[in-house]
Amino acid sequence: MLTKTSSLGGLPCLRLFSVLVAGTMLAQTTALADGGAVQWRKEAGGLVITVFASPSPLAAGPADISLLVQNSDGLDPTLDAEVSLILRAEGSSAEVRAPATRENAQNKLLYATPVTLPESGKWDLTVGILRNGQRMEATGTIDVAPAPRSASSYWSYLAFPPLMVLAFVIRERLIRRRRGAVDPNKTPLG
Repeated sequence: MLTKTSSLGGLPCLRLFSVLVAGTMLAQTTALADGGAVQWRKEAGGLVITVFASPSPLAAGPADISLLVQNSDGLDPTLDAEVSLILRAEGSSAEVRAPATRENAQNKLLYATPVTLPESGKWDLTVGILRNGQRMEATGTIDVAPAPRSASSYWSYLAFPPLMVLAFVIRERLIRRRRGAVDPNKTPLG
């Protein structure tokens, strides 16, 4: 016989499902991004370089740039390179230089570096790779969106759910009062 309760302490399935969904959503907002969205992929000197960035979409402010460096023969990951990044904003003097290391990455097949992009717009990204005494470079463009608005600018969206819960609670209390006031002499049936 099927019941509508789970085997975990008799919690109703709907309540258990709600807790799982809420937990998943909270975990996603606090998870550290490693990799992110693909920005571009280029070949240079016998290597294939794939650039990832998070957050997605990439926005001005703190970001994580990760690179996957592979041999063009067989696409095996290259783990013995020195990788550096130079980001230059088009039409501006803003420039960010950073080394990318495997130690900065959670996925040890990637090279990663945290950067802070001071402004939005198009950025030229130059990846420099030094491997076996040979230097290779690949250049591409990435789009950086404006910085996200602060949470205080979303106050109306954040306040809406609690206000709706409060309105529901008030409605339920008014309905119960009205039911009680209709026939005060009525006795409960046994």
